[in-house]
Amino acid sequence: MKRPRQILVVDDEANIRKFLKKSLERDGYEVRLAGTGEEALTSLEDERPDLLVLDVWLPDANGMDLLSDIRRTDPDLPIIIITAFGEIKMAVEAMRAGAFDFVAKPFDFNTLNRSIENALKISTMRDELNVLKSVWERGQYRGLIGQSSVMQELFRKIERIGASSTTTVLITGETGSGKEVVARAIHQNSERKEASFVAVNCATLDDHLLESELFGHVRGAFTDAKTNKLGLFEVADGGTLFLDEIGEMELRLQAKLLRVLEDKTFRRVGGTRDINVDVRVVAATNVSLEKSVSEGRFREDLFYRLSVIPLRVPPLRVRGQDVILLAESFLTQYNHEFSRNIAGFTDDAKQSLMDYDWPGNVRELRNAIERMVLLQDGDIINANSLPVAIGKRKSPILKSTQASPLLPFKSAKDRIVKNFEKEYLENLLRTCEGNVTRAAETAEMERSSLQRLLRKHSLNSRDFKKVSNLA
Repeated sequence: MKRPRQILVVDDEANIRKFLKKSLERDGYEVRLAGTGEEALTSLEDERPDLLVLDVWLPDANGMDLLSDIRRTDPDLPIIIITAFGEIKMAVEAMRAGAFDFVAKPFDFNTLNRSIENALKISTMRDELNVLKSVWERGQYRGLIGQSSVMQELFRKIERIGASSTTTVLITGETGSGKEVVARAIHQNSERKEASFVAVNCATLDDHLLESELFGHVRGAFTDAKTNKLGLFEVADGGTLFLDEIGEMELRLQAKLLRVLEDKTFRRVGGTRDINVDVRVVAATNVSLEKSVSEGRFREDLFYRLSVIPLRVPPLRVRGQDVILLAESFLTQYNHEFSRNIAGFTDDAKQSLMDYDWPGNVRELRNAIERMVLLQDGDIINANSLPVAIGKRKSPILKSTQASPLLPFKSAKDRIVKNFEKEYLENLLRTCEGNVTRAAETAEMERSSLQRLLRKHSLNSRDFKKVSNLA
């Protein structure tokens, strides 16, 4: 459950403090009170509120001086000033000193409440912008690395998902693209971050073992059930349960999972008692669940229940310079782990890393860097240090750019550009499953420009959409 926004009310009049506390708590806020400047400063030191309501007249302090002191230590804290009627000049000075707004006594509570809502809304937007600015500058976000537009959009979506700690999320993406890292980022960005994150791969266990792993069992439920066992739903209570490769789960078990998602209850294998749990489920798959539904291998109701919020992790081949950011991050990690001191990559090595299409995605890149750090003789990785496959295998897009010396320069150039454009667009649409808006974002170009190119090469985005027989 999301924490209520906290407001500190500082006013020397007890009846006003009491009125504001009652009114604001009725609107869902958590309210702390202070009657003096000293009490206010002590309260601020103990815990930072989301907003401060401050009377300018206090028995032991000048509210304007207090405002300035607070602004120096916490410039982003929204502050609403309460002034006596006729003190507009002081209110204007307070606004110049950094207050968000002012309300004159005797005030209308609805006016104050609107001001509080606006201040908190702007404060939230500022916090989100600061997070995204930090992400862009460092190219890192809760364990994820990337400055490409597709990753920045993914970061923004994860940040927004943090507003809900109960909604199920379905993460799709190719093998090795980082779906579990995304799931952990979702957990860390939620109100559940202090509780457990528990991960299980549904493809590694058979149906009965997976059922016992998820839901636990009672003693005697089956031959080897010598004692009672907690399931992962109980272990993850209050936190997040990550179900990787959810598409491999058998239909019988899917029905039991659906019940937990809808009723928040389940029974251990062999048990008769309902157990209540509070768990957020994040699932992931590298196959089309829509296709599995149409083929009768996955429950349609479970698919819709899991995919309340769908997230797609982009493959590494469309992430551009992120390949180098990731390679350098892994190099730092394995230098430390293996007590090596490899300085970095030469330009030709970087180019080879960029040219390779990475069918195994981030996992393949991580493994390649680990191997290079272990086997590297010199203090820098060059193109000759790379595994043979990476040095020779280029992205399919680049294969069409080999120029023929038997053609005039202009003809060869025109042919290369035409082939490149068509192959690039085909790969782009295939990756984005025919979604033109997502394709334009991935290519970092205007949607109208992309559509012109598609018409030029007689490409129809509908031909690249995944087939689904869902009603």
